[in-house]
Amino acid sequence: MTSALGERASVLVLADDFDLTDEGESRIGAEHRDADDGPIAVETHAAAPEEVDDERLADADVAVVTDEAGLDRIRSADRVGPVIAYVDDPADPTATDPHVDAVAGSPAALSETVSWLLARDRRSVVRSEPTRTPSRIEQLNAGMTEIAAVRSVDEAYRAAIAVADQVFPTYQAVVAVRDGAWIEPVVASSGTPVEDCNRVRVGAGVAGRTVQTGDVSVAPNPNPESRFGTLLTVPVGDDVVFQLATDETHGDAEFDDADRRLAELLASHLEETLDRISVTETLRTERDRLLALFTNVPDPAIAYDYVDDEPIVRQVNDAFEETFGYDAETVLGESVDDYIVPPDAEPEAGDLNERLRRGENVRREVTRTTADGPRHFILHVIPIHLDASNAAGYAIYTDVTDRREREETLRRQNERLDEFASIVSHDLRNPLSVAEGYVDLVRETGEVDRLDAAAEAIDRMDELVADLLSLARQGRAVGETESVSLTAVAREAWSSVETGTATFAVESEAVVEANRTRLRELFENVFRNSVEHGRESPADDLSVSVGTLDEEDGDAGFYVEDDGTGLPEADVDRVFESGFTTDDSGTGLGLAITKRIAEAHGWTVHALAGGDGGARFEFRTS
Repeated sequence: MTSALGERASVLVLADDFDLTDEGESRIGAEHRDADDGPIAVETHAAAPEEVDDERLADADVAVVTDEAGLDRIRSADRVGPVIAYVDDPADPTATDPHVDAVAGSPAALSETVSWLLARDRRSVVRSEPTRTPSRIEQLNAGMTEIAAVRSVDEAYRAAIAVADQVFPTYQAVVAVRDGAWIEPVVASSGTPVEDCNRVRVGAGVAGRTVQTGDVSVAPNPNPESRFGTLLTVPVGDDVVFQLATDETHGDAEFDDADRRLAELLASHLEETLDRISVTETLRTERDRLLALFTNVPDPAIAYDYVDDEPIVRQVNDAFEETFGYDAETVLGESVDDYIVPPDAEPEAGDLNERLRRGENVRREVTRTTADGPRHFILHVIPIHLDASNAAGYAIYTDVTDRREREETLRRQNERLDEFASIVSHDLRNPLSVAEGYVDLVRETGEVDRLDAAAEAIDRMDELVADLLSLARQGRAVGETESVSLTAVAREAWSSVETGTATFAVESEAVVEANRTRLRELFENVFRNSVEHGRESPADDLSVSVGTLDEEDGDAGFYVEDDGTGLPEADVDRVFESGFTTDDSGTGLGLAITKRIAEAHGWTVHALAGGDGGARFEFRTS
C-alpha cells in the first residue's frame, strides 16, 4: 500500500451510549476506496469521552462527537485528526464549534463524511525517511490536508499559496478576490509583495475576464513593464481567482498540461474549503441568531431532546428560570415534566408527549406549576423535524393567566347580569303590576283603603331592590379584614333581624379573620332564612345556634344551625341559587347573598340537615 493510512483506518466515537449495532456501524465499517491508494478497511469504536486518553485519540484517523462532553475531550487533547459532529440539528452548538470539521445528521451522512475525510487526510501516519522525492501530485495531496484544516477565509488563501510554492517552485502565485467592480490581489508568493500585483476591473485584464467568464486561461501578461510573463489563471467559484505567473528569473519556463491540471486541482480544493467555511459561518450565524432569539424571547422557553418518551431539557432561557424558579443547572438533562407539570395535569402531559413522540407541532392551553403557584400558559411546541418520531425541538410557554382571570370575571359578571335580568323581569314586575292595579282601582272607585295593598306591593319591591343591591355588591372583594369575635358579630346580627319568639345561643368564643360588616350581613341573611322558613308560623318555637366546627378533619370554620322544619330534601342543593325559595313571599336571594359573602372571603359553604332535624349551614374557612 502507498496510502499513508495503510490498509486500515479507525473511527473513534466519543459517546458512551452510541449503538455500534445499528445501521451506522455497517455503513461506517464498510470498505472505503481511494482512487490512487486502493481499499481501506475502517474499524469503528465508541467510548465515553472521559475514558479516552490522548494516545488513543491521536491514533484515531477520524473522531466523532455527539455532545459537549465529546467536544471538551477534543479541546483538551494535544493532537487530534478530523472531527465530525453527529447531531440532528445543524445549528446545535456542537455542530458549529470551531473544532468541528464536518457535520452529519444520519448514519448514511456519517458514512459519506468519514469516506470523504479518509480520502482527503493522509498526513496522520508519520512516514519514515522517504526513499525518493515526492512527486508534485503527492505534494499537492499532502498540501490539501493543510487547506482543508483551515477555519477562516484568509487562512485558506495563505494555505493555497503555501501549497502552490511547494508544487510550482518555479512560478509565482497570487490569489485575487472580487470586491465590487474590482479584482483585488490579497495573497501572493513569498518574494512577491501584494502591492506589486495590479488590481483590475471585472471584465478587464486576464483575471477580470476569468471572473466574468469562469474559464481557465493561459495568456501572456498584458503589462509589458511587469517582470512576469505568461499567466495561468483559474477561477475559484464566482468571485476568486488563483493565478500562476512565469518569472523572468527562471528563464523561458512555460505552462504545460500537467501545470494546468494541478492548478485546477488546487483551485478546486480551495473552492471546496471556501464553501465549507461559508457554510460553517452561515450555520454559526444562524445558530447565533437562533440563540439570541431563544435567549431574549420574553416567554419561558426550553430546547429539548425527546428520549424514552420524555422531553429532556437541553437548554432553557432566562424567562424560564425566572418564571418557574429553577436554574438551568437543575433541569438540564432532566424531564421538564418532573418539575413543572402539576399532578392533576399528568394525563394531559402524557397525551402531549405522545404527540411529541410522533413529531407533531403542538399548540394548546395548559396549567403548569411556577414559582408563584399554578398558572395558565399557551404551550407551543415546535419539533426540529416535523413527522419524525422522537424529534428534538423547542417549547415556548406564553402566560395567559391574567387573560383567563379576566375571562372568568367577565363570565361571572355576565351570569350575575342574567340573574339580575331574570329577577327584574319577573320578581319586580309582579309587585309592580299589583301596585299599579290597586292604584288604578282607587282612581276608578275612590276607595283609598285599597292603597294599603299597593303600599305592601311597593314594600315588596323595596325589599327586592335592597337584596339585588346586596347581591351585586358581593361580586366585589370583601375589602380589609381583621380578627373579629364570632360571638360579638353574631349577636349584633341577631339583634338587627325580626326574630319574634325565636331564641338564640352562641356556643363558641372563636375569633375569625373577616370583614366585620360583611360577616354581620352573612349572619343576618342566615338568621332571617331560619326565622322566615324554619317554622310553620311565627308563634312556633325555634332555636338558632352558632358554633365552631370540629377541626379533627383539618377544616376550621363555624356553623349556624336551627331546630326548625329543615331544608327541602329534594332541593337541598339549590338553596344557594339566586331566586330559589319555597315561600311565595320570599325573594330567593338571602342565601345566594350568603354564599357570595363566603366566597369573597375565600370560604366554602354547605347546607345540610341539623342534628335536631332543622337546617345547618357550615362555613369552612380553611
